[in-house]
Amino acid sequence: MKRGEVSSLISLLDDSDSEIALAAMNRLCSKGESIIPDLERAWQGCLGEVLLTRIEQVIAQIQGNVTLQKLREWVDAGATDLFHGAYCMAKLLHPGIDCEPLAQALNSICKAIWLKFNDYLTALEKVNIINQTLFHTYKFRNNGSQPGNSPDLFLIDYLLQNKVGNSVALSTLYLCVAEKLSLPIKGLNMSCGIMLAYLDEYCDDGQSLFYIYPFFHGQVLGRQQVELIVNRNQIDESDQRRYLHTCSNRLYVCKLAETLRDNFVHIGQQEPVERISEAIKILSKGSRSER
Repeated sequence: MKRGEVSSLISLLDDSDSEIALAAMNRLCSKGESIIPDLERAWQGCLGEVLLTRIEQVIAQIQGNVTLQKLREWVDAGATDLFHGAYCMAKLLHPGIDCEPLAQALNSICKAIWLKFNDYLTALEKVNIINQTLFHTYKFRNNGSQPGNSPDLFLIDYLLQNKVGNSVALSTLYLCVAEKLSLPIKGLNMSCGIMLAYLDEYCDDGQSLFYIYPFFHGQVLGRQQVELIVNRNQIDESDQRRYLHTCSNRLYVCKLAETLRDNFVHIGQQEPVERISEAIKILSKGSRSER
């Protein structure tokens, strides 16, 4: 599309006829991220509040579409890198974030842990090293008395940048670290971020050696303790065994998206719900048996 055509469409965003303005918005959105510089220039020189708002909406829609496409590609490629899926969810809400600094921060943490590993460590000793590094060396912490419904507290970018997050963000980070270090740690098929399982790598049936609660500095729990937590959440008995199974990266990120969506609904912010719902549709692709 020529720049003159883009300028004409941008000018139509301010049209008093809402149908014309909407058609211009849809046309601009269909052109993708290549026109974002033109939109940003128009935004900088904009004086009208209506036009300003509509330009912002077009930019947000384009950025969201690009991120959803990257999420779709991640799913289609097998969802093998949990960090990438978690990053896409963060970028839906924080479109200005850059992947590279976040990936570097994660790699630094993993390197610090790996340097303390040796071939003779037990699974429990490895988890103790992870806990010591995350919660004492790097000082990651739970949100404590901070508002539990702040959307930022769910996201991997906010946690890596500010060292604070809720149970979802801490579990996501823990899983990303474990995956980078090739450790058999997986999220459980219950509410996102509640509990992780360290699998017995010498068994083919996915049996868990023990469970990890990242929100409490990586507290290690036995099966009976986890079953008590499941019972306390009043989960139907027929579903309890399913909730103690582990889930794939795709399903974990889907649960993260569902938790985020429900949080925005709870706090009365409807604007991000549509974008997150689109992400859930993409992440729900696959076998329903995982649920």
